[in-house]
Amino acid sequence: MIFYHNQLVDVWKINKNRTQPEWVKQCFENHSMVWYDNQLKILVKAINPSAKRDLKLGLLDTTLGYYGGGFVMGRIGDFFDATNGRVVSKKQFYNEYSMNNN
Repeated sequence: MIFYHNQLVDVWKINKNRTQPEWVKQCFENHSMVWYDNQLKILVKAINPSAKRDLKLGLLDTTLGYYGGGFVMGRIGDFFDATNGRVVSKKQFYNEYSMNNN
């Protein structure tokens, strides 16, 4: 079990070779996740809808000039936190997340 700020989260270490959790397989099947060489394009809004996060992404998208995207990019070795809709580096993951093997 993996926690972020004491909240249980679904996290996947981005890779092409290891067995994928069922929710990751479903994301590839419905094209919410698509490989571009060794980068992974993730449609966050389709994976774990959150009105609060979508509003934040919408405002950020508007500020950056590409409203309606809701995509994040990840590289092999990064971690995708589906619960919070974010990609974090290995270093950031080990600093901000905690694991409980119970």
